[in-house]
Amino acid sequence: MIIVTASDNNFVPGLFVFIFSAWVHNRGAKFLVIDAGIEPATVIELRRFCERNGIDCQLVQADGKRISDLPTRGKLLTTAAYARILIPEILPDCDKAIYMDADTLVVSDLSDLWSADLGDNLVAGVIDGFVEQEELDDVGMSRNEYINSGVLTMNLAAWRSEGIADRIFAKVRETAHSRYLDQTALNTVVRGRVLILDREWNFFSDRYVQIERRLPKVIHYAGSAKPWRYKRVPFADVFNFYRTMSGLNIPAGTMVLKSARRRKMILGLIGLRRKYWSSALATYYYRRRFTKPHLRSLNKMFSKVPLPRQCSTAAP
Repeated sequence: MIIVTASDNNFVPGLFVFIFSAWVHNRGAKFLVIDAGIEPATVIELRRFCERNGIDCQLVQADGKRISDLPTRGKLLTTAAYARILIPEILPDCDKAIYMDADTLVVSDLSDLWSADLGDNLVAGVIDGFVEQEELDDVGMSRNEYINSGVLTMNLAAWRSEGIADRIFAKVRETAHSRYLDQTALNTVVRGRVLILDREWNFFSDRYVQIERRLPKVIHYAGSAKPWRYKRVPFADVFNFYRTMSGLNIPAGTMVLKSARRRKMILGLIGLRRKYWSSALATYYYRRRFTKPHLRSLNKMFSKVPLPRQCSTAAP
């Protein structure tokens, strides 16, 4: 199993916890980190962390010439987003790879994701479901075919033989006005050749109320609400457990998201408004069915097999 991610310095805390969580549940996996702007000291630190834990992890430099001139969107959509498109070239001898964003958290065995039969499909991914209609209209796509690019199983052999990377980069330049840039370009190019995966493989943490109730296998902290920056982010307690167990000195989130929202929730519950009760019931469901059982099982796992003592920091 080959698991690939990419990061610049903005996602370093998430990157460390992602690798740790994926390794905990997939000890035989080989990891590849595409460095798209990580500070040299942090690269050394990541290598040491992986060596101490016996994690098979390789770091490679992204080809800046291929992606440096592509459009970006602030800190959340930097040139690091384009690094995934280069995976078939970085792994010329591999026919398949799992790609995951550095703001995801793996909470299960990924064997089923790895063994997905792609056939003639270029990728396997999860329907996004929350992209603005204007974005879909611009590329002539329907909501039930547009996937989120944060978790993908990629048919590397087909990408190479059909020049998919170059076609995606050309599409990005052509549609530079689009909000989601690489994701929309990827969807446009691979359209019709996508194996649709179930929601649990790319479970949006901030959309847990709106999406169908599925116990997550991969939690995706998409958007600006990163658990290493903010407290009270949905499923932050799961992230923080892995953060603590990693032994790294990664600080917990300290900023507060929309305090007014919390007041609205309390008033909505008192007023018996359906919208707020749906949110409260979803929160209760996931705490009871997923969070508490998952953290209990992790406690049991780590008590039996203690991790090597850590002594480094992963703060950006």
